[in-house]
Amino acid sequence: MAEYDLIIKALVDRFLDKIASFVRGQNVLVEQVEDRDKEAVAVQRTSDMLAKVRENGYEYLMLVEFQARPDRRMAGRLLEYTAMHHRRHEKPVYPVVINLTGRGLPAEKYTMDCLDLTVVDFSYRTINLEEIAGRDVLYRGPVALLPLAPLMRQEDPPEAVLEKCVKRIKSEVVSDDDRSVLYVALAALSSLKFSKDMILKILEVSKLENLPLFDGIREEWEARGILKGREEGREKGREEGKIEVARNLLLLKMDTETVIKATGLDITKIEEIKKQLKQESTETGPRN
Repeated sequence: MAEYDLIIKALVDRFLDKIASFVRGQNVLVEQVEDRDKEAVAVQRTSDMLAKVRENGYEYLMLVEFQARPDRRMAGRLLEYTAMHHRRHEKPVYPVVINLTGRGLPAEKYTMDCLDLTVVDFSYRTINLEEIAGRDVLYRGPVALLPLAPLMRQEDPPEAVLEKCVKRIKSEVVSDDDRSVLYVALAALSSLKFSKDMILKILEVSKLENLPLFDGIREEWEARGILKGREEGREKGREEGKIEVARNLLLLKMDTETVIKATGLDITKIEEIKKQLKQESTETGPRN
């Protein structure tokens, strides 16, 4: 999940209210939690989202952790974060885990007994995106949630889902920065479920590679072959183009030095091309 931390952080920083409202299923008033205490700040850095929420006159903290897939160790970590924030802010905490893929139990517990005592009896909410009907989010939901839409249960085929997300982001988001964040987030999170070829075809990832946010997921994409394959394809295309130019120049009787300067190919490759041309000429024979 570490490779997606930057993506999640960017979404939370910009669209905190939309994510909190999605969790609760209704519009809520939210505010970012600021904490200067070193210990609390250290824990907050490990929390994906912490917001102060007001709902029907009730004020509480919403703590949300995003997971690429269910993690059996998450309960212990979430308990630690919940206790820390409750102690620091003296407010009730609503802890939530959002699984981007896979299925955890809708409501999970962490318990610990010792002798005659129940020392810990901790409950938290789990949201599994693949179990959520995503059509309303895709067509009518807040545009801020569109990067999550491909991971939800959709009636439309994958290509149509991605195309609709791209179309809405382009037409409905005014800010260039917000549009860039949503577009990169859509590309990154979609790769958890969809094939690299589909992503590259529809989302035109080449337009994203100069965006600072994209650097945060570049290594992961390269490791999974998404960018590596594209770069290998580009390099192969450039090499083939140089060879074709060299062949044409040699057929025009250009000298070796000129061909090297024009194409950037080394002399070994030029000699290899000459040999191929000579062989082709021998096989086809003189033309009338």
